[in-house]
Amino acid sequence: MHHPGGRRWRGVVAPVLAVVVLAALAALAAGCGSSGNGGDKPAAAKAQTISFQKPEDPGPEPFTAASDVTGSKTVSVQASGPYGGSGSDKVCDRDLLIKYLKANPDRMRAWARVVGIDPDFRTVSRYIAKLHPVTLTRDTQVTNHSFVNGQAVGFQSILQAGTAVLVDKYGRPVARCRCGNPLKEPIFYKTYTCKDCPPNYRPPKQCDYYGGTTDYDKDYYSGDYYSNDEYDATFVDSSKSGKYGKCYEAYPDPPKVTSVTLYKPPAQQTAPYETTSQPYHQKYGGPDCNNPRSQLEYEQCHPPDSGYPGTTTDQYPPPDHHPPPNEPSYP
Repeated sequence: MHHPGGRRWRGVVAPVLAVVVLAALAALAAGCGSSGNGGDKPAAAKAQTISFQKPEDPGPEPFTAASDVTGSKTVSVQASGPYGGSGSDKVCDRDLLIKYLKANPDRMRAWARVVGIDPDFRTVSRYIAKLHPVTLTRDTQVTNHSFVNGQAVGFQSILQAGTAVLVDKYGRPVARCRCGNPLKEPIFYKTYTCKDCPPNYRPPKQCDYYGGTTDYDKDYYSGDYYSNDEYDATFVDSSKSGKYGKCYEAYPDPPKVTSVTLYKPPAQQTAPYETTSQPYHQKYGGPDCNNPRSQLEYEQCHPPDSGYPGTTTDQYPPPDHHPPPNEPSYP
């Protein structure tokens, strides 16, 4: 088998750890020291060994408690030896990983340094919330990391198909949820010892996660706003025809992130405030004497003794009025 760089993956595979002494390997490993703070390259002693890890095996010195949960769907996976091929219902719960790292700041800082982000909670929580839960559908080699004496220590491992991981916007596996471990690009060696591999195991061709131009943020998300549910649904739908369809499958119904809002909701659009000028009597239900709406309203506004012209039945002088007898009359 060849890995993406074209180098042959030849291994000394055995169910238990074996010692490999090879001058060429020793010379190669001599330049691969560990920085001791979660650097990309593991220590030389670890470079000769690859650990085969089943989906529910947390491995040595895990970063966190398990943050993968039993989901409602089962993802079909390839068989690897006598273990794989039955499918997996495990899925990453991003809120659990965020919660655990928040409660353990030393682990959070080491975790952040491995994946290359600022080691503060706001940055870490938003970064994890935007990762995508997927299920590996083929065995995948990674540089895994344990948490030992306050530091991230790298080691090579093969994650068996069915393992729940989180991938970043470039499609690269960056966290294993059974143990919370951060993941980096693997280091391939011509000769290695495989610990806990199935008998006569040969790893499948590895996916090239690190040499492409994938950018899910640009490829899948063209809108200005997505709810957290819409964010996941868009990835699940779009990744079906994505570049890594033979490497992993987006989990169909991942747990929703509730601890972080991924996109700022758009401002609410409100109708302009309108007022209508109403006369006092209309506002409070009185009659409209300036513009009476009925005869009744007119009579209410203009009673007979109100003195308004045309509103009294009396005339002056009365039609039957005559001067008293003693009152002089004038021609």
